[in-house]
Amino acid sequence: MAEIIAAEIPIPSPQAKLELIKKLLDNEISCSELASLRMYINEEDLSYIIEKIYDLNEVQVIKFATIDRLVSKVDLIKNAQRNSKFYAKIKKGFRNGVNKIILAEGDSWFNYPIILSDVIDWVSMQDNLAVYSLASGGDWLFNMLNARKYVEEFSVVHPDFFVISGGGNDLLGSNRLAAILEPSGRSRELSKSEWSGQLLKNVQLRKVIPLDLKRFNEGVKYLSKDFFALLMFFNLQYYFLIKGILTDGKGNMKLGKFAGTKIITQGYDYAVPNDKIAFGVNPLRWYIPFIRSFLGHGSWLKTPLLLRGITNQSVQSNIIYAMIYLFNEMMIETGEEFSKIPGLEMSVFHIDARGAVGDHGWTDELHPKPEHFKRIAQTFTDCINGLPSVHGKVYVVNECYPRKA
Repeated sequence: MAEIIAAEIPIPSPQAKLELIKKLLDNEISCSELASLRMYINEEDLSYIIEKIYDLNEVQVIKFATIDRLVSKVDLIKNAQRNSKFYAKIKKGFRNGVNKIILAEGDSWFNYPIILSDVIDWVSMQDNLAVYSLASGGDWLFNMLNARKYVEEFSVVHPDFFVISGGGNDLLGSNRLAAILEPSGRSRELSKSEWSGQLLKNVQLRKVIPLDLKRFNEGVKYLSKDFFALLMFFNLQYYFLIKGILTDGKGNMKLGKFAGTKIITQGYDYAVPNDKIAFGVNPLRWYIPFIRSFLGHGSWLKTPLLLRGITNQSVQSNIIYAMIYLFNEMMIETGEEFSKIPGLEMSVFHIDARGAVGDHGWTDELHPKPEHFKRIAQTFTDCINGLPSVHGKVYVVNECYPRKA
């Protein structure tokens, strides 16, 4: 059946592929055309698409995507400490057929550079889990695919699970949010996007996270065609990444060397645009004003929105709501594509953190307070340990570990 699936999607010629990419960039590509492009996308195509979406050349994309030197050094130190603990477990005979080996790649939700205990910190504390971390705060999904460090480590670590968090920095780094907004609030791009429309139809079938239609409709009319192109671009990137791990990487979709590895994705929560340094004085939250003063608080969401003249706080919040809602649905849809392939039905899982942090659970604009990172990590742990989920391969944080009022 895997061969039949591939055979139903013809290989596009180089010129035909360029035409499909142009349609994607114009938000005019059909679902079947996106499926064809997705099956045969390669690294050069992905680089070309991101350059066009961001109106940058290759050198500029690499420059914007480069991790700050100081952050990079802190990331390396933190990963060195984590991986030292990983090998300490291995040396004690950890791999016994029961315990689980995890390879982690991702951004600051998996490697917050200072103070906070992030998702991977909490997961690593479990006695039956050993995590080898490649995660770097500030990293772009585009960088992860280009560097392919996870590919090298697969052959060494042979993980039972590969966990990944990526896309937030591609979307929000260097004021990129400003580039995908339609400040007039009259965008009709959702109605043009056949694929996004299908995502919303599937919401009713999945019944994972209810859609607040009022908030969504208010926010989505500020999203330009470049946002929908970027959303489909994320789908292409994740499909390319997962396909390369679970299959032989070719169009025939035959199972690959690491087809037994389980993959877990995550899609963030509805972040709150905010440029305030702190909300009052609380000695137990002393780290919040410190972090907000030095790590870009306000620059990811609030400032780009203000740059485009979007000043209403409710509208700002609803724009982010629409973006994150669609991003999570995209992630779930990407995983479901692989469940159609014999042998991979239960290979890709998703941790759904929508609503898990709430309006007041943020350390800064993009990162939850430690107690919420812990709840999200506990949900990852449940998935890894094979605990059942109400939604099959999707684990909803608020259902597994309800947020306290």
